Amino acid sequence: MDTKDTATTGGSVTDPTGSAALRREVMTGPDSHVDVVTVPPGGEIGREIHRGADETIVVVTGTGEAELDGQRTPLRAGSLLFIPDGTPHNILNRGHRPLRLYAVHAATSAATSADTS
Repeated sequence: MDTKDTATTGGSVTDPTGSAALRREVMTGPDSHVDVVTVPPGGEIGREIHRGADETIVVVTGTGEAELDGQRTPLRAGSLLFIPDGTPHNILNRGHRPLRLYAVHAATSAATSADTS
């Protein structure tokens, strides 16, 4: 499976895996951003790695599964998941309803201390 290497900046995109997962950036700060992600039943976000940012996921509706560095964890409404900088991960919808979540990306201290502008 290919891995997407994503930057710490977001935007409105449709997932290139063809699963029709939709990511919409709803808030941006100097070292962070928040996405609302909707994954259709049977879909996934696609395996990815964030460089320079930790990610925290809060599941709002639906059920699914997170894969972090090869380990699988069940997800449901109310689940909270922390994904450290550089960890390969994927979110899969295993339910019959859309899986909706908030993804909070925050630059790591190494990334922010390297910015001298």
